[in-house]
Amino acid sequence: MHVPTLRLVLCLMVCCDLWLASSQKLQLDSIDQSELVRKAREIRQHRQVRQTRQLRQEQDKETKCKFKFALLDFPPYIMNQSMNKGFMYQTLTWFVDMACFGREATDPIACKMVPVFVQNQDEMVKLIKNGSVDFGFPILSDAKQKLTGLDSVTLIRAFVSSGCSMIVNLKQCEAESREQLLTSITSQWPILACIILLSGISGVIIWLLEHRSNAAQFSPSFTIGSPEGFWWAVVSLTTVGYGDKTPKTLCGRAFGIMWILIGAIMLSLFTALFTNAMQASLDGTRCRDIGGKKVGVSNKNPETHIVAKELDADFVQFKNLDEMQKNLSRGTIGRVMVDRNTAFHFLDKSGLKRNRQIRMIRNIDYPMEYYLAHVSHDVMGSPNDTNNFDDEVLDRKTQLSICGESLKELSADVVAVAKDTAKEQLIPAELQTADLSDEMEGLFSTGSQMTKFILFALLGIFAFLLVIGKLWEVYTNCKPTVRKKRKGLIPSSRKMSMMQNFLDLEERLKDITSDLQKLKEEFEGATNGLSPVGSPEYSRPKERSFFNNMLDLNGKSKNTETIL
Repeated sequence: MHVPTLRLVLCLMVCCDLWLASSQKLQLDSIDQSELVRKAREIRQHRQVRQTRQLRQEQDKETKCKFKFALLDFPPYIMNQSMNKGFMYQTLTWFVDMACFGREATDPIACKMVPVFVQNQDEMVKLIKNGSVDFGFPILSDAKQKLTGLDSVTLIRAFVSSGCSMIVNLKQCEAESREQLLTSITSQWPILACIILLSGISGVIIWLLEHRSNAAQFSPSFTIGSPEGFWWAVVSLTTVGYGDKTPKTLCGRAFGIMWILIGAIMLSLFTALFTNAMQASLDGTRCRDIGGKKVGVSNKNPETHIVAKELDADFVQFKNLDEMQKNLSRGTIGRVMVDRNTAFHFLDKSGLKRNRQIRMIRNIDYPMEYYLAHVSHDVMGSPNDTNNFDDEVLDRKTQLSICGESLKELSADVVAVAKDTAKEQLIPAELQTADLSDEMEGLFSTGSQMTKFILFALLGIFAFLLVIGKLWEVYTNCKPTVRKKRKGLIPSSRKMSMMQNFLDLEERLKDITSDLQKLKEEFEGATNGLSPVGSPEYSRPKERSFFNNMLDLNGKSKNTETIL
């Protein structure tokens, strides 16, 4: 009898094992393929950087003109690295060479850029005001205000970012969503309490309408009948309709129809409110909202500080992207806000793009302008002069010192070229959703660890129950038949049923007795009318008739009622 069940369990275990093994293999294959694609992309990038460095080294040997360029480590625009200086580094070199010296892209460099990396905007402003450098980039909002109005400084718009992007750690979002879900569920208690109270009222009303004519299903006792009415109201409310309790009277059925319609509306309202509350807690709205929450920003980009303040966020400053990445990965900070191009670089180079818990969920449109500062000063007194005071070098440095206005006129060109360069070198990250419902859908996906745990747990529970049931049957030698009830013990429910039957029988006996009494009186009246007065039949003692026996039976029934 149990052999087919055991075979079914074994087949299920084997099928689950094969399914999970195949899904894990597919997942590993996809991971290997993505790793190969990433390595190939890195090899191509290193090859391009190496070729660019070789070309620049060959070009630098041909010129003795040099100029100093103050640069802030501001990935991915400017990076203080040996392999990759950032996409704006080459763009600015080309721009200065083209605007100040009229060179083409294929011509050798007229003047060599000597980068001077600074730690912050204040240090860059100090170098520009002192005339220690010829150029500075990037000039952000705070530094722009300090340099505006200086005669020796020309500000050129070099790049316009479309806005900020917010990157989150879903662990904190999940915690916030669970809290919101619990709050949303508990906030629905008024309508649930209203449904329960209405069910209790309906149970009492249906008992009042049915307890006289339908005593078999709704007991005449209020203590017993009202809970039965409540059970009927709940079953009718949920439209289950077991049929164990049904109204028989016209008023009871009319009230039943009305209660079913009211209950369906109330239950639908409760379901809709509960579903909306759950959807609101899982759609990522709470995760996207940063009002009053801590948001990590870089202290090198004051533009993100302005955006965070406008959104009423409590921002926390980090020194660099590495520090920001560590805190975001650990969950110390749940949200960070960076420049959009910085977000692309941040997710790609740090490896966070492959982390399912780290997502870019929101783009904030807030145009941010990054300026290039040109410093004009006396060539002979310039601190950037070389020891070779030949005419060619002095001529080039003179052109470099007075080309500020030319650079400003070509601002639109450098912005366009910089955007094209960013598109070529940066790998854009898709805007992901913070909707946690997709995590719920992934709960039963083939690659989910939770899926494996749930399947094996359910399979283990099922097998355990089968084994325990078989052992119990063997131990107790129990057969699959209904046990006979022991004599002398009557359940309380059956006692109430027997008492109700006795009461019904007593009512019927009373009706029969009254009918027999009427028949007796009619029969005696007919007998007196037929027999003569003084007849000897009347002097004899009367024998007990059938009607007298029935009257005695009525007296016994009254005694029975007294006993009950």
